[in-house]
Amino acid sequence: MVRLKDVAEACGVSVATVSRALNGRCGENKERAAYICRTARTMGYFPNAAAKTLKTSRSNNIGILYEDRMDHEYFSAMMEAIRRNAELRGYDLTFIRREVEKARDAYYEHARRRNLDGVIVIQADFDSAGVIRLATSSIPTVIIDHIYEGCDCVSNDNRSSVEELVRYARGKGHRALALIQGERGAVSQERLAGFYKACAELGIRVPSEYVRSGRFHDPAGCYAHLRSLLSLPEPPTCVLCPDDFSCLGALWQMKAAGIRVPEDVSLVGFDGLGADRMTGIRPTTCRQDYETIAAEAIGLLLDAIERPDAHVPRQITVPGCLLEGDTVSEPPAL
Repeated sequence: MVRLKDVAEACGVSVATVSRALNGRCGENKERAAYICRTARTMGYFPNAAAKTLKTSRSNNIGILYEDRMDHEYFSAMMEAIRRNAELRGYDLTFIRREVEKARDAYYEHARRRNLDGVIVIQADFDSAGVIRLATSSIPTVIIDHIYEGCDCVSNDNRSSVEELVRYARGKGHRALALIQGERGAVSQERLAGFYKACAELGIRVPSEYVRSGRFHDPAGCYAHLRSLLSLPEPPTCVLCPDDFSCLGALWQMKAAGIRVPEDVSLVGFDGLGADRMTGIRPTTCRQDYETIAAEAIGLLLDAIERPDAHVPRQITVPGCLLEGDTVSEPPAL
């Protein structure tokens, strides 16, 4: 069994320095802290959870609230990044089942009963009373991609990301742009606001029929909306899809129907998490920085857990990054 002392000897530092680094309290030298954490992980060091719980009255267990299916690339990548960051700081993860909210035990009571030190809400019905109660309770909670005033929240910059995609399409010559949204919520609202703002600034008129309410991770639904858009008397020349998975799935259905992308219509995705690896077609998209989002979420949560008297809730926005692909070209000649 690897001891704290063994890690200290391997790194050439004191036991106290190793302890501070592993608990995120080595801010004066982040490179050394990262080196210590990597060395501890390589050596197979794990904190003594039982001793730590007795000393701090904490369980070193973080709850993960995720109400949707586990097959979405963005959320899967997010959860893996959260797991890595949590383990580096000596914390385990426990999933909170959606059925909990439907039963007598609401999320808050369930987290209390499981003695969770804190909770990260990755995906949920943010308008539900159960999620709001948890977010505003005494249990440290971090919300991802939604904002509650006075709560810790970390979000992708959906508005600015869509603005950048619109400007990119306009730079390619497109003036007829449409948007297929995902489900109703803060993410869709921010993207819609960014879409309208960028179009207004660029002098692009957006007919009401150019904005469609769809779903995330739904290629069939995305394809149906695309066919409807292309059947309009004045169809759009470029369409922003809810995500890369929907975009590429719809693209293949359009190809089977004889519709060429980007020759006949340009498509834009969202996420940038490598959905193209299965198709060989790179979508023009915006990459969400899930690694930074996960690291910021863990940082906020552990600060709230370990420094409850000094912690001040924050709202952090993480910028995305435009990735040029194969699905946008100049609009077809009239």
